[in-house]
Amino acid sequence: MAKYRKGVFILGYSFDKNKQPIYLLLKRKLHWQGWEFPKGAIEKDEKISEAVKRELFEETGLKSGSMKKYNFSGKYDYDKEYPDRKGLKGQTFEALYAVQVKPSDIEKVKIDGYEHSDYKWLNFDKAIKILTWENKRQSMGLVHLDLISNKITGFRKELTSSGKLLLAGKTEANNEELIKKQVKPNELVFHTIARGSPFVVIKGTEKPSKQDIKEAGIFCAKHSHDWRDNKKDVKVHYFKGKDIYKTASMKTGTFGIKNAQDLLIKKEWLR
Repeated sequence: MAKYRKGVFILGYSFDKNKQPIYLLLKRKLHWQGWEFPKGAIEKDEKISEAVKRELFEETGLKSGSMKKYNFSGKYDYDKEYPDRKGLKGQTFEALYAVQVKPSDIEKVKIDGYEHSDYKWLNFDKAIKILTWENKRQSMGLVHLDLISNKITGFRKELTSSGKLLLAGKTEANNEELIKKQVKPNELVFHTIARGSPFVVIKGTEKPSKQDIKEAGIFCAKHSHDWRDNKKDVKVHYFKGKDIYKTASMKTGTFGIKNAQDLLIKKEWLR
């Protein structure tokens, strides 16, 4: 019976001059061609954390800095049986580890030349586009969300497919805090036209793409009373932070808006 090779995923990251995350990608040449990040087998009687340190050094020449484990695991099948992996159907990844690399060490990468032919440090937007496999893209999305939002607590969080951070309120008081403390004048904010939804803001950009806007609208709608109660298309509107106002008579978590644009979120997008 074919078996799976027991392994681990290792995502190396650092920060650029603007303190934004950048990620280490390797160009694979052994068994297949494309872009990935370090991974490897866990040897017999070896702890996963030990495998992380060993594989990172073997594939990149880097010594591990601070490490964080994520509860993300799975397995994948090889496209064929390889001579150096007889009797193996595929490989598992028992966990995902993110390893921080000092900015002073990012130019010290030394690829092994056996499995990989090149490397790149890329920001999330570029890295997510060239990663070959979906499980790697999911891994990077998980780590990126954690890195860019770890100082922001108390809100619902999600990433758009392009890596933009969405924040949403959970309660009336939480919505109040979101609007007053997290929303910048030119950032886009979303709310359902019907009462009873979180406010949602797209953080970090004043010019989100149409896809970002759609995904923020979906995020808003799926947590709304309108969707919960009716399970039909949900009408959302969006507006800039500077177009939100509040009067003394308005309750906690309630705001007035102007210059809103409408967005219809179809029910099939919410299932």
